[in-house]
Amino acid sequence: MSYSNASGAGETPMIEIDLDVRDFSSNWANCDLVSSYVSRMVCHNRLDSMLFANLYSSALNELMETTFHRHGNNGKVVCRFKRRENGDRIEIDMPGSEDIARFYDDAVALTKRPDKDAIYLDRLFSTETPDTSLGLLELSVDYGAEFSLTRDQSNNRICLTADLVFEDKAS
Repeated sequence: MSYSNASGAGETPMIEIDLDVRDFSSNWANCDLVSSYVSRMVCHNRLDSMLFANLYSSALNELMETTFHRHGNNGKVVCRFKRRENGDRIEIDMPGSEDIARFYDDAVALTKRPDKDAIYLDRLFSTETPDTSLGLLELSVDYGAEFSLTRDQSNNRICLTADLVFEDKAS
């Protein structure tokens, strides 16, 4: 299964939320709150809405936690939620310096490696402090998420896109 819609054609925008960086990063619980709220909103018309909401919430929470740890200092974190047939696209557009963009470049590249499963297990069970890219790796291995990253260097913004497919058929 694949989202396979790099151009964005045929997507249906569902929800977009803007969060001030300072407000968003002021409380770890914001990740869970946003994930739970959005999941309830976007899952209502799925074949198995409870299962879909649980999977969606878990995946979104990992994305939000990664963003919580790695973003620029000022501006908005903009989250866009879209759907195309049975696939869901989550875009997290955030302020990001060159250092932050490099982190996401490396994390996205890691999710595309053929040995990502072994890397994920090695990092998951490591005694060292987990790095913040572990969440993206987990989504790639456990949920089949496909990631991409775009940069707007003129505004020091980056956009992390996650394409997910949780069910075979669209409702």
